[in-house]
Amino acid sequence: MTGGGEIGLYLAGRISAEVALARLLLAGASPDAIAETLASDETPRGRALLHVVRTRRESLQDLRAMFADVTHETLTAPSGAAVERIGRMFDRALQASPEASVAAYSLGDPAILADATDEIVAWLGAARLIGPVSDVLDLGCGIGRVAAALAGRVRSVRGLDVSRAMIDEARRRCMAANVTFAACSGTDLALVPSGAFDLVLAVDSFPYLMQAGSAVAERHVADAARILRPGGALVILNLSYGGDPAADIAHAVRWASAYDLAARVLGDVPFKLWDGRAFVLQQPDP
Repeated sequence: MTGGGEIGLYLAGRISAEVALARLLLAGASPDAIAETLASDETPRGRALLHVVRTRRESLQDLRAMFADVTHETLTAPSGAAVERIGRMFDRALQASPEASVAAYSLGDPAILADATDEIVAWLGAARLIGPVSDVLDLGCGIGRVAAALAGRVRSVRGLDVSRAMIDEARRRCMAANVTFAACSGTDLALVPSGAFDLVLAVDSFPYLMQAGSAVAERHVADAARILRPGGALVILNLSYGGDPAADIAHAVRWASAYDLAARVLGDVPFKLWDGRAFVLQQPDP
């Protein structure tokens, strides 16, 4: 079965059941094949994962079909065309499963997505990256799940996404007075005013910027440095899907040096449910 190593990582306690299943489905494994691999495992973790697969068999099969339309390969088209293709991909994914479209590991379950979102917001708070007077730019906001969770903890949130369908869904789901959403080009942040935000937050969106070309991702870092206030931070949760943490760290270090940002966090994995790696690049204090 493709991705059998993911089960080993789960059994060793290195990734959550949700992440293991998402990786397996993205790799093309069927729920039946996953169950067959687990059938002879008598460990408590193995039995628990097998139970999830059996009880969610139909929904996992639907997600497998949805994930077949998702690509994480670098696109060879010009950056604008690549971003448009990615936007259309997310438009289609949204129709299949709003929750899974923004986090495959949610398995389409709103409760799992809410728990993962709460983990992110709690981590931002513990790291003192948000506060009651913070203005936040949520880059690649998707259905607005992080923006909605932040609404009561910051002064304002501006959500941007290349998928207009995602923006429509975000507006439907979150009507907090201090949260706004808008579609963006996906190629840069040129229209965002300088010095307008205390936090630029990119939750699982940089991998798609990298997919459109590393120059597109770097353009967003350059723009983030411009629009951040003194002491503000660019927080990237997952930099790429390349599977090479050292390469991601090298990118972040180079970007920090190029745009006079301090590399405060480089590739930490701070979450229990999600395996996202955290990068924090911060503007100097005044």
